[in-house]
Amino acid sequence: MENTENSKKASENSVKKIGKNSDSCGNMPQRTPVLPKNISLSELVSNLTRSQRERLISGYDVKSFARIFEHADLMLTVDAFFENGMNVSETSRRLYMHRNTLIYRLNKIQKSTGFDLRNFETAVTFQILRILYELK
Repeated sequence: MENTENSKKASENSVKKIGKNSDSCGNMPQRTPVLPKNISLSELVSNLTRSQRERLISGYDVKSFARIFEHADLMLTVDAFFENGMNVSETSRRLYMHRNTLIYRLNKIQKSTGFDLRNFETAVTFQILRILYELK
């Protein structure tokens, strides 16, 4: 009996608390949506200490990446590929390039670096290495 009364009181207190935050119809107020700020990968990487940057880049053959990073046509292709959501068909359309040419270039990067840019995690790692290379 005592438990029933305690649960009724707890329930009434909950309703009172909700009532304070609700409108006249008992509806909860609308929250203003909090939009997340886009975090720039380059901003994130550039805020790392020098030793953290060196530790990140230490496991990779920087020379093979440097050849790719300094190849203007390949990097324009990579940028377009990322801007188009890593979609081969859309990227080839936007670059006015045959789909097979785009695939050839992506395969060339993979052969040189071991990175398949069609894989999201690999693409992010590639971008981080590119930023690190540009910061040096």
